[in-house]
Amino acid sequence: SAVEAGFTPKPVLRKVLALYDSAAEPTPTDTRLHRFAEMPINYLGFELIYRDINANLPSTVELADYRAILTWFLEPVQKADALVAWLDKALDAPAMRYVVLGEVLPDEGGRLEEATAKLYARLGLSYDNEHLEPGFTAEPLTVDAAMIGFERPLDKVLPDFPILHPLSDPASQLNVHLALATTHIAPRAQGSVQPMAAVVTSPRGGFAAEAFTIYYEPTADRENWVLNPFTFFSKALGEERFPIPDVTTAAGRRIYFSHIDGDGWNNQTEIETYKAAGTLSAEVIWREAIASYPDLPVSVALIGCDIDPQFGADPAATRVARALFALPQVEVASHTHTHPFNWNFYANYDRAAEIGLIDTQQRPMQSWREKLTDRMRELASQTVSVPRANKYIAGSDDLPRSYLKNPFDLGSEVAGSLKIVESLAPVGKKAKLYQWSGDTTPFEAAVRATRIAGVRNINGGDSRFDREFPSVAYVPPIARTIGHERQIYAANSNENTYTNDWTGPYYGFFMLEETLTNTDSPRRLKPFNLYYHMYSGEKPASLAAIRHFLDKARTEPVIPIAASDYAAIADDYFAVRIEQTDASAWSVSNFGELETVRFDDAAALNVDMATSTGVLGATHHNGSLYVTLDRAVNRAVVRLATREAAQAYVKNAGARPQLHDSRWRVSGLTGDNCRFSMEAQGFGRGDMHFATAPGRSFDVSVTRNTELLTSASVTADTSGQLSLALEANAKEPVEVSFVCHE
Repeated sequence: SAVEAGFTPKPVLRKVLALYDSAAEPTPTDTRLHRFAEMPINYLGFELIYRDINANLPSTVELADYRAILTWFLEPVQKADALVAWLDKALDAPAMRYVVLGEVLPDEGGRLEEATAKLYARLGLSYDNEHLEPGFTAEPLTVDAAMIGFERPLDKVLPDFPILHPLSDPASQLNVHLALATTHIAPRAQGSVQPMAAVVTSPRGGFAAEAFTIYYEPTADRENWVLNPFTFFSKALGEERFPIPDVTTAAGRRIYFSHIDGDGWNNQTEIETYKAAGTLSAEVIWREAIASYPDLPVSVALIGCDIDPQFGADPAATRVARALFALPQVEVASHTHTHPFNWNFYANYDRAAEIGLIDTQQRPMQSWREKLTDRMRELASQTVSVPRANKYIAGSDDLPRSYLKNPFDLGSEVAGSLKIVESLAPVGKKAKLYQWSGDTTPFEAAVRATRIAGVRNINGGDSRFDREFPSVAYVPPIARTIGHERQIYAANSNENTYTNDWTGPYYGFFMLEETLTNTDSPRRLKPFNLYYHMYSGEKPASLAAIRHFLDKARTEPVIPIAASDYAAIADDYFAVRIEQTDASAWSVSNFGELETVRFDDAAALNVDMATSTGVLGATHHNGSLYVTLDRAVNRAVVRLATREAAQAYVKNAGARPQLHDSRWRVSGLTGDNCRFSMEAQGFGRGDMHFATAPGRSFDVSVTRNTELLTSASVTADTSGQLSLALEANAKEPVEVSFVCHE
């Protein structure tokens, strides 16, 4: 069309500058922007870049890469004049959006009235330093139901809010989503009620007054969104359609991954069939939850000191580690060396201060039963357990780490612990992942150490979305930034939060089911992550919960991948580059391990396979279109067409079948419409579905290094669905080849 002929390719700007005030919120992790806003912003395809307003702010040149400036200030800022001068300059850039939650500039004593009014004017609002107190009778005049009352309706008595009137400039294209009225303010025009705006969006950005963002319920100590953050940020950041990098989905299916922290490795199980033999919890997990599920990958992370005899490790601990790491579905991982609880304590480590804490800690006395058991073990020439009274082994997280005998050393904590776990694995099997311990808030140098060691890192976030935590406010973003490093959050919380710090109920982890449901619909916010500790092998109820979710992963249409692969996908979310090349096409590059891009509100759309490149296929879920990219290409071009036109092309016998979904990851597609092949890798049976012409037939073979593993002849059904169930071991990559026959 004429429009496309004159289309100038343009980059999709995914960065949003998140300004925070370290005087009120010391680090990005502490901010409301990170805790509440970042997840919905990530979901929409954007990345938050945090900058402290008390440090140097980006230059005008740097800002060219940004789509918007976002703030959520809570307290009056110290250097307000400098900030206002910087904002004035930054917001003069023609395409820069300004998104404000709370107040533009919290003020004490009206000193900043003029500057504040100027900032509100950029949002299309007039301000004269007045607030409406909750005692006044304000009532809603306009309520956009798509925006307001998301998880909690407006209160009958409205809270206090700044008095802001929409400016009458029609060029501002202001959308008022929540307008309030009161008889206590004189109308501007005779006989009319002057609306006060509390939530607005426009091509300039958006504003939501503090009282209409998150509601905190003090009696329950719970938060809920009044504002719909997905709708608000979508409109405030510009509802431009683009392929959203997605970390929840691969090959058209929801990702499943599992990882186990080593805590409780040496605990003795109470499960009847193993109890009498004094079996370790880790051995129960190995036998009951890992060896019996060869089709489900799991990353097992050992604490280095847990197998060290000087800390009382049972000789069985090492034997179990070797057996686990030898299993092909097990990924080797570290859960640290000495198990830090309080990572920040070690950012500026002081051994003398640590010893001071050790010396003040009360130790439990060794009971007569423990003394007797140790005497019996001595007589039988067995290892004597290290008593709980040992002052260098923490009995709780009151001390900064579990094993305190030797001074903390970041080298042994990261690279050293990875070396230990690798030494227990078969020759050539490398450690791939570092799983954070304790409070899971490592300092920058610790995260850097994992990257230098060549492994991915994960943990933290504690994602919950269930009857106890009934809000998306408890679903964290993809990651946490610490200086120049990035920590990838686990996708779901572990059993510790469901069992009240392992005090019971021990069946509590069954409640993960609710989070899995709520984070898949109406929006797929997270993958299916089964994350737990070795102490789950202690109790019958906790083991039953683990097995319930393993059985679920086996039967549901998920794609099982290693936890380090999820961490790689999550890392690569931040690297993806997107350029719009015409009205309905985008080039996507630098996507690395991330293989899915998503288009929302796309029930009537599909991929135009005839003119797209580096695309394997697509599938619909929740009204969104999930497009599978070929990870073997450096740059993919995704073009959209109407669903009818796209289907008509694929159902033509001259077209190559389009991937709908697969339990194995696929890439490296080569060949033509009749003879083509791809590399595949995965766990369990290779269930795959393709869309093609009804009745079309193919001979399919699965090979590895020219050795034939399995073959099949398949024919598409009357709707054009071609279904495969490949019985082959694809833990190591295989080649899947198709040859058509009439």
